[in-house]
Amino acid sequence: MMKALVRIVVMVLAGLFCVAAIPTWLYAQPATQAGGMADIQAHSVRGDVTAIIGNNITVKTEEGEAYTVETGPNTRFRKQRDSIQISDLHTGDMIAAIGDKDVKARTVGAVFVMVIDKARYEQMRAEFGKTWTAGVVQSIEGTNIVIKRADGQTQTIAVDENTSFRKRREDITLPDIKPGDTIGARGALHNGAFLATLVNVGRRDEGGHRFGNREGEGPAHAANPPTNATQAQH
Repeated sequence: MMKALVRIVVMVLAGLFCVAAIPTWLYAQPATQAGGMADIQAHSVRGDVTAIIGNNITVKTEEGEAYTVETGPNTRFRKQRDSIQISDLHTGDMIAAIGDKDVKARTVGAVFVMVIDKARYEQMRAEFGKTWTAGVVQSIEGTNIVIKRADGQTQTIAVDENTSFRKRREDITLPDIKPGDTIGARGALHNGAFLATLVNVGRRDEGGHRFGNREGEGPAHAANPPTNATQAQH
């Protein structure tokens, strides 16, 4: 259990530290593939803080569900790249909490709590599929890459001589991309088609949550992920 939570925290940190994209679980689309996204949804909750009582944070999700986020001395709190304390949280903040989630009890024993920039969140959600996109490669047809996004939609990414390709920190070319790869792309819509300026290939097991930073490189490393939490023993 603890090993799985650490892996999920690292995945979330990797995505949240990327300024080029927000991981797809933040806008609560249904999980459409096994692994990455489904694991994150099974161990996390996202919503607005409605109350903070002692070490417990009440969160209201976009679906209207109220969850209690239980924190303790081993819970890590973070806002952007900075470590914070529970006392730095306020009602109205949007947070993501990752840990031991009990859907019936509506609780999360939190290993990690992250404050989400609401303005950036809304901007990225509005721009998804327009200025950035991400998903698993289904096929490659000439200079078109067909992906399946985490929201279940397929999208075609067109590339041309001006498109850059990266796999982590290495420059690659279009033939290096294969069906099954997870990719993120930046670009713009032209006549209804998404034309990419950058295509970044992630690991196959990352479920669309890691895209790279503004320069197209890998995300910042998650420093010293937590190794236990108040609920970790369950």
